[in-house]
Amino acid sequence: MDPVYGYEAVNVEAQSRDRSSLLNWMKRLLQVRRSSQAFGRGTLRFIRPGNRRVLVYLREYGADTILCVANLARSAQPVELDLADHKGAVPIELLGRAPFPPIGELPYLLTLPGYAFYWFRLSREAEAPPWHDERGAREDLPVLVLIQGWSSFFPERVAPWRANLASALRAQLEGRVVPGFLATQRWAAPAGVALGQTPAARGAGLAGATLIDWSVPQADERWLVAIFEVKSGAQAGEYFVPLTIALEDTDEARYRRLQPAALARVRQHAATGVLADAAADEDFCRRVIEAVGDARQLPTQLGHVRCTPTRAFAELRAAHPGELPLVPAGHQGSNTTVRIGDGFFLKIIRRVQSDNNAGVDVARYLTEVAHFPNSAPLAGFIEYQRGDHTCTLALLQAFVSNQGDGWDYTVNHLVRFLEERVTQPAAPATAHGLYLALMHTLGTRTAQLHGVLAAAVDPELTPEPITAADLDAWRRSALAAATAALDRLAEFAAQLAPGPAAAAATMLARRDALLRSVAAGPTELPGSLKIRCHGHYHLRQVLLRRNDFIITDVGAAGQSVAAQRRRCSPLADVATMLRSFAYARRMALQQCSLISANERERWESQLDAWERETRNAFLGAYDEAARGGGLYGSLTEVMPLLRLFELEEACAELQRELPGRPDWVGVPLRTLAALTV
Repeated sequence: MDPVYGYEAVNVEAQSRDRSSLLNWMKRLLQVRRSSQAFGRGTLRFIRPGNRRVLVYLREYGADTILCVANLARSAQPVELDLADHKGAVPIELLGRAPFPPIGELPYLLTLPGYAFYWFRLSREAEAPPWHDERGAREDLPVLVLIQGWSSFFPERVAPWRANLASALRAQLEGRVVPGFLATQRWAAPAGVALGQTPAARGAGLAGATLIDWSVPQADERWLVAIFEVKSGAQAGEYFVPLTIALEDTDEARYRRLQPAALARVRQHAATGVLADAAADEDFCRRVIEAVGDARQLPTQLGHVRCTPTRAFAELRAAHPGELPLVPAGHQGSNTTVRIGDGFFLKIIRRVQSDNNAGVDVARYLTEVAHFPNSAPLAGFIEYQRGDHTCTLALLQAFVSNQGDGWDYTVNHLVRFLEERVTQPAAPATAHGLYLALMHTLGTRTAQLHGVLAAAVDPELTPEPITAADLDAWRRSALAAATAALDRLAEFAAQLAPGPAAAAATMLARRDALLRSVAAGPTELPGSLKIRCHGHYHLRQVLLRRNDFIITDVGAAGQSVAAQRRRCSPLADVATMLRSFAYARRMALQQCSLISANERERWESQLDAWERETRNAFLGAYDEAARGGGLYGSLTEVMPLLRLFELEEACAELQRELPGRPDWVGVPLRTLAALTV
């Protein structure tokens, strides 16, 4: 009859309702254990760390390796684990599916609260968490013996009797140092090469990187603004690689900070130091802000670099005075991004492409003319001009405090929903209520962005009516994508797992029906507009802030210049966002630790309902605002075009997934099956 522990308080019904109850916790634990045969059938190998209060062992079965770590003490304990045999693997914590930093050469450090434990799956396929920053300095760095600072690389700037030494240093820089650096960078990874591969694999065919243009600094300058060209191989192209030299004796703190970004070790007389990527240098990033604010110009050997502030710069700088600390931005993609305090976000465009403005015209319009409140303000930009060609080297934007991007929010919402359904099968009617309200807001903001872009009067941004020729071109593009995707599917079908293989066989049998679906696209859409769109719009490109959204990278997502400046129907952005919903559900199903791989199929119906409700909420809000903005007459009229864009995007996804992630081909195949008539 105890009021706290009696049967009226502690019973099956009450425990089932409480997500943190012992009953539900045990259910989750059993579900996780059933997800891997290594627990029951795997070999047992103990690891004996120095801290004997922590029990550590490995369970291995086939390719599945589970690392178990348990703190047997009542107090928190640290432990260092020798996991050198699993170097490069990413530990995935099985209860929450959270990725931990990858295992390296040093002992792996963990801390555990009293009586706590971890179960990790050591994965070779998973990527490191996006916030992970590899801070260790490379041990195999080449050594450069400098003659006279930056002049050491330019024979014409040293004494004649040292010219041969300078030429040799220049050859070493171009032949080994910079190519070795490019081979380790995500932004220089060739298309189609996995980022998880070794630097040697990513740099295959990279014979050298020629310094084609530079700004020779004065004697007191620490940075070299450099453009390198790779002439052959998969990485062929021009790259913006600003460099800096830090000597240990004269600037020890800066020298230590730049160790992870070092390209080479340097020695000048008795002093030692590093040659490093200046993008990791706090002083360089602060100097960039100053240069933008002062609208400086920097001459180079073949052209010049011009810094331009927007009208928003003065206000943003006044709001964040003084020195701003450099904050690593974590995951790096095709560019290098750096957060500078709470004021600015610096994006360095590494690939130098002629006439590539990285969406500067769109960003300036949204900041200075439209004053669109749901995009990150542009503070300034840096352009490089050589001859008749101009390209963007860097964008300086206002940093927008946020609660994460739409992708993480969506995946986490779905993981929680699935976990609740495992322990509490009956879903309440409002299970997705708050999420759907946010998607309604996202649909409205998307249409408002398109409406603002459709109101532009600048010749580079003005909208145009959609013509029959446009519709014909889009149909031909979709038809080419569908044909290529089906051919690729036939090539890889025999290599797929049984589930995806069955879906692939069904789609190949319906090849003619899919191609007819493409041909059934619209032939005319009177009153509809094509505009400068976002270009690569998905949940990663929207930041959640106070139950609203900030849209990032507007007009700058495409790598090709033509893709950035092309006008298209705004429905192309809508289609890529809808595809993002389809991928989020697949990711959530994979991350839910309570659902094993062989049980995922039975949860598809609940995720089907979620995706249907989400699409309806997003499209309903988008349609209401888009019609008000004059983008089209009615959603019913333009739905065939939206369907065409979504079909083309699914075909492109299928081509990407088949060679790299064959277990994900079910995502585009499901969409193609639904869109095929």
